Amino acid sequence: MINKKKAIFLILIFALVLFPAKIITAHQPDIVFLKQGDIQIVNPEISRAFYDELKGGPKYYFIDSEKDFNLYINFLVPALTNSGGKYSARIFLITDSGEQEVAFIDGSNFEWQEYYEEFGRDYYFKGPELEKQAIAGKYKIEVFSENNTGKYALAVGKTESFDIKSLLNVYWQLPLLKVVFFKTSVLQFFLTPFGIGLIGFIGVLIILIFLIYFLIGFIKETIKHNQAKTLLLTSAGMAMKGEIIKLLQRPAYDISVAFITTAYIYRKEENPDYVNKDLIIMKEMGFNIEEIDIEGRSEAQVYNLLKNKDIIFVEGGNTFYLLKAMRTCNFERVIRKLLKEGKVYIGVSAGSIVAGKTIKTAGWKDADKNIVGLKNLKGLNLVPFDIFVHYSPEHAEIIAQKLPDPKNRLKKLRILTDEQAILVQGKEVALIGKGEQIIV
Repeated sequence: MINKKKAIFLILIFALVLFPAKIITAHQPDIVFLKQGDIQIVNPEISRAFYDELKGGPKYYFIDSEKDFNLYINFLVPALTNSGGKYSARIFLITDSGEQEVAFIDGSNFEWQEYYEEFGRDYYFKGPELEKQAIAGKYKIEVFSENNTGKYALAVGKTESFDIKSLLNVYWQLPLLKVVFFKTSVLQFFLTPFGIGLIGFIGVLIILIFLIYFLIGFIKETIKHNQAKTLLLTSAGMAMKGEIIKLLQRPAYDISVAFITTAYIYRKEENPDYVNKDLIIMKEMGFNIEEIDIEGRSEAQVYNLLKNKDIIFVEGGNTFYLLKAMRTCNFERVIRKLLKEGKVYIGVSAGSIVAGKTIKTAGWKDADKNIVGLKNLKGLNLVPFDIFVHYSPEHAEIIAQKLPDPKNRLKKLRILTDEQAILVQGKEVALIGKGEQIIV
């Protein structure tokens, strides 16, 4: 995410790029009529506008300069709220012997001119101005009028300078000025160059945040799929016995298998033939098998049941029922942790389909019914595609109907016959078994 310094820098750059002319001709606003006491003017040559108000007596401003400087002073009054205001000023040099008047600005006998300030989009009456070279020293500026009441702006200095701090100050001061000084809606601020710039910046920032969010998601997704992992996604389980043997780094009798029965055990009847076939072959090979149903178990319980196994063998059955049970126990988090630990995931039919991005393909044939009313069909996302199992040529038409775009099919779908499997090892994804890749 963008840190504070970068955000400030972006605001500055954005404003300077969009509105350079406006900023160059503007005074730094400083609302002082809400403050108590005298006002200290630092850097008197820097252009600033002090928005102030007389409340029955004069107002005093002080300058303490260690070097000679150009003294510039000008008066403005808001046309909407104080069109008749006429203000004057006496400037005193303060020495050890007392105060010496060095200049007088007579606003009472001056013909004030209507003036439109483009930067803030405000109307003023502009009064007399003073410009003279002043020697180093301490100065007092006394502002007064005939009745010593009303709002005014005292402009000091002619050197335009907007650093980051003063630029940010504008975003605080201008809306406040609109409300309390000019008695207009704060919405008027958004018609000023800075308001327009702020809207533009917020728009750019929102787009940037979405881009960063998208990139973070993309990077996480890439990392997720590139982490060291081994999966064998089959259509017909132990029909791929030869390929499974190739994966073994130890004798079968030294390998423990968690045989996940959930996809079919819900029927409360004897094991289907395909399950018995897989179990018989695995036992003949010498695997140490434990049949496990994850239905109704917690995440911790499932992890504890699987953590000491070498192979997580997820048998086929009803894909929708299986995925619902997996969601209940956070199986995705469990299996990702186990894959990082070096466990091998072997999926059979439904056990392979759930490993994909979605399980939509499960509903493309009549054999797999959504008996649990599952609406969210997002899979475990262990591989970045969907999987279609038990393919035969008559399925080509329905696949083409579900994914009409051939390029989209090739990218989003992997099709398996009962003699094929997908082997995932780290970043590598390969089709193994008999026959070429099925492309519909």
